[in-house]
Amino acid sequence: MKTLTGVMMKLIKSEICEETLDPTVGALLSQEMLMALYRLSKSHDLAHIVGSALDRAGLLPEGELAEKYRKQSFTAVYRHERMKYEYERICDTLSEAEIEFLPLKGSLIRAYYPEPWQRTSCDIDVLVHEEDLNRAMAVLVEKLGFDAEEKIEYHDVSLHSPSGIHLELHFNLKENMDNIDALLVRVWDYTIPVEGRRFERRQTNEYLIFQTLAHLSYHFVHGGCGLRPFMDLHLLKTKMGYDEETVRGYCRECGIETFYDRVCDLIKVWFEGAEYTATTENMLFYLLEGGVYGTQSNRIAAQQDRRGGKLGYVLHRIFMPYRDLKIMYPSLERHRWLLPVYWVRRWFRLLVRGRLKHSVKEFKTLQGLSKDKSGAVGALLRDLELQ
Repeated sequence: MKTLTGVMMKLIKSEICEETLDPTVGALLSQEMLMALYRLSKSHDLAHIVGSALDRAGLLPEGELAEKYRKQSFTAVYRHERMKYEYERICDTLSEAEIEFLPLKGSLIRAYYPEPWQRTSCDIDVLVHEEDLNRAMAVLVEKLGFDAEEKIEYHDVSLHSPSGIHLELHFNLKENMDNIDALLVRVWDYTIPVEGRRFERRQTNEYLIFQTLAHLSYHFVHGGCGLRPFMDLHLLKTKMGYDEETVRGYCRECGIETFYDRVCDLIKVWFEGAEYTATTENMLFYLLEGGVYGTQSNRIAAQQDRRGGKLGYVLHRIFMPYRDLKIMYPSLERHRWLLPVYWVRRWFRLLVRGRLKHSVKEFKTLQGLSKDKSGAVGALLRDLELQ
């Protein structure tokens, strides 16, 4: 698997860093390797980049597999154009309504890729002030025809354009992790105005790197984050001017400096030819298993270790603690003494809304986890000082 990943990352590096492809790659590309590359890159939503690199280097034999790779590239370009159109309309509409806003994630980071379609995403993320949330939702519904979901999540509400584009309209950046939330809640303090756009702001370069890493850390402890955030960070750190000590200060304040160092170590393996260490090798296997969005088994393994074993995990899921349950039921925050009532309400919800099968599947996954698996995940997170 390390060899396969190494070949894939060399192909990706040649594309996003605009470098000549390592000449050793061609000799490794059997038909079996090309198919394995396709499966791996597709599972991480990177087949469009891998296929483009192979095509550009003349290493993609014509046939069904070549068509599959090219289809991924065409799909990525098409998806980007649709996203770009809606993103520009959202920005213009919020500006016209005099609502201050802050673009997030891929909307900003794709500017550092050679071609913006190379940095795919499944939705558009925009932050507004919490006091402006209802007004922002109303203007997007009225002016652009968006449909807004009734439920407001922990940090965002989902809206959908008439063409089917998903917008996550954030009103904070919190991840329900105390260590990083302490700085994420102050995001507006680390923004600067955009020239020529009175109501649009941008994160400072240092804060953008920190927020990308903080979001990565959240997904890492919840089952995996894919390979794309590592590519994002590499491009931000090499193409965007920033102060390293400031970034480290943010990470130190939030207790993720060790994680930052190990992430940088893995980036050096893929983009600078460094050797794997025991930690970066373990990170690799965890990421490969998790795919783009992580897996339930990874998430359960991490939580099981944190809760002191399977029994602790089961009790945590049945009697969900206040800090987690209030995300599901925001009204609980005003009536903490009703916690037992909300436990019963949640159990009833599982029964009447067809979620019981999901819970049964979760506990079957828990039972099937080996001690080696849960122990390895827990050890990795402790090594990264995320546990």
